[in-house]
Amino acid sequence: MIRFSSRKGIRFIEGTQRGWTIIRRLVTGKIQLEDDVGELKNLEQSELNKLWLDGHFVIDENSLGVSKNVFYLATPRDLKTFDERNQKLAEYRQQYLMRLDKHPGGFVFTKVKLEPILEEIAKELGDETTPKVGTVYSWWVKYRLTKCVTKLVDGRSRSGRKRHDIAYSLFEESVSEVYLTMQKEQGKAVFESIKTKIKRANTGLSDEEKIKIPGQATVYRWVKALHQYLVSRARLGSVASEKEFRAALKNLKVSRILERIEIDHTPLDIIVIDKKTMLPLGRPWLTLAIDRYSRMIVGFYICFHAPSSFSVMQCLKRAILPKDKWLEKYPDIKEIWPAHGIPELVATDNGMDLHSQAVEDICLEMGIEILYCPAGEPYYKGAIERMFRTLNSGLIHSLPGTVFSNINARGDYPSEDVAAIDMETLLHLITKWVVEIYHRTVHKGIGMAPLTKWNEGASQKIIELPAYPQQLDVLVGIPAKRTLFHYGVEHDCLRYNSPELQHIRNRVGGTPIVPLKFYEDAVDYIHVFDESQKEYIKVPAVDNEYATGLTRDMHILIKAYTKKKYGSDYSDDQILESRNELKVIIAKAELNKKMGERKKSAVLSGKDSEYLLSLDPLSIDTAQKAVTTKDTASLPLDMDFDDDLPDFGTSQKTGTHG
Repeated sequence: MIRFSSRKGIRFIEGTQRGWTIIRRLVTGKIQLEDDVGELKNLEQSELNKLWLDGHFVIDENSLGVSKNVFYLATPRDLKTFDERNQKLAEYRQQYLMRLDKHPGGFVFTKVKLEPILEEIAKELGDETTPKVGTVYSWWVKYRLTKCVTKLVDGRSRSGRKRHDIAYSLFEESVSEVYLTMQKEQGKAVFESIKTKIKRANTGLSDEEKIKIPGQATVYRWVKALHQYLVSRARLGSVASEKEFRAALKNLKVSRILERIEIDHTPLDIIVIDKKTMLPLGRPWLTLAIDRYSRMIVGFYICFHAPSSFSVMQCLKRAILPKDKWLEKYPDIKEIWPAHGIPELVATDNGMDLHSQAVEDICLEMGIEILYCPAGEPYYKGAIERMFRTLNSGLIHSLPGTVFSNINARGDYPSEDVAAIDMETLLHLITKWVVEIYHRTVHKGIGMAPLTKWNEGASQKIIELPAYPQQLDVLVGIPAKRTLFHYGVEHDCLRYNSPELQHIRNRVGGTPIVPLKFYEDAVDYIHVFDESQKEYIKVPAVDNEYATGLTRDMHILIKAYTKKKYGSDYSDDQILESRNELKVIIAKAELNKKMGERKKSAVLSGKDSEYLLSLDPLSIDTAQKAVTTKDTASLPLDMDFDDDLPDFGTSQKTGTHG
């Protein structure tokens, strides 16, 4: 994933042609931008964030210092779209760079100093072959500006131009030996060195086996491609600014914001009601992320389903993105919430249900270390454990419907009878408490308010964001591969198609297999990877009437219900009829005497905090209106379907709906 920060020289594309470049930060705190004809525009950071989040401003990658000239109209590729060899290779290289970046000596490209550091890292990683100094340097040149792991794949996988592996390896050795030294040798010395090495290597080889000596211009081009700022540091012997070495398992001391983000889950001590029926649904789960250094809450996620890797990903996404659009939903909140940015390390629980390839993939893409804390040792996430107590005592226990922390504290308090807080109101209240009270109250552990500590740290830290915010939505998807036909692709008995998708088929011909991403919280679209353009395209479900507003759990339940009622050969009308019948069953479950059944209906409806944040303020009430469909028999929501699920990998019905 490509990163950027709001610094001088960063350029945004507005529309298809107009460009805006950041030229300075004014004393008022506003950011001044200049377009291609000299017109100036002054924006608050929040205004710039909103333009970027809404897609009106798109990052010009050339302004990041990357030589690649790309303008993405869709979502750029991620590491999973490369072959397995390149995935492992990029991850291997990133491990070296991340550890080297945290070493007390920093990035020191002098051979004598760097070689023992690399040997130390190789031993730590269990790598039997320590990479050469020049090789590691070439990785860093590709990686340092964007911190994008895809920059570390084999260059030949992104280009038709092939270079001789042995010749370039000898070039790397020559660069390390004669160029990245105090003697300040020029490019000619590198060329002479590589010639000598190749001639020596060619001794005794046949003409077919001999290594071709690259031209002088080629060697000069390789040298010129080296980042000159880092080259000058190595040749002058200067040392990068030191960063405090920290082993996450041994020392929790942090020295800057976003160095360590802790994510944890807790059932909130409150019973939430359904807004339509006013009946209690049960206790929701809160997944929350806190910045260890400043104690700022950087994001949270509320739902009724048990904690999972999906909860971690949704919380992490909210932690990274700016909160300006979030706060727009609540005009009564007057304070700011500046916490955002890609963290260096994320610490979360070690439960098996929280281990997920998707979580590890998203962290790998963004260069985030992930630490699974040992079970039963809460001090590994001490800041967030205390935060939960503060939230309960400062807000939750003052609300009607609280269940308190234990049975003794509750006493005779009738939690279910007095419960009056629905999910929408709870999201509003927690947001308001976090922004207006918690962030502005002096924290004993740091001696100042979290907001003050964050602002202090932000002045000394470059906060980075993903260049393409929509890529976060794609990264949380689950990867799969499907065959592309004239009717599109089929996944979980749903068909997805679009003109852009058919363009892929027309270009390559036949019935190609395409990589895609599908999602837990929505089945009305998927993202398909275009191998030619190296980007994701969003593809809607063909049967939009059926798919809109469905979670994957609800879709699976509908399929099982339809198969049980009509058999495997069911029609489009029957599946839509099943959806309407189940909506009535869920509506009745909301009135069930058992709170567990009511909570199950809330899970199937997918009404979590992400759903509420995705709605326009005026549409929330509309979305929560009662369902009015024909009556049907009252059935339990689980109905023993788990033992009789259809095979969702192939179509089992007739008609155009897949």
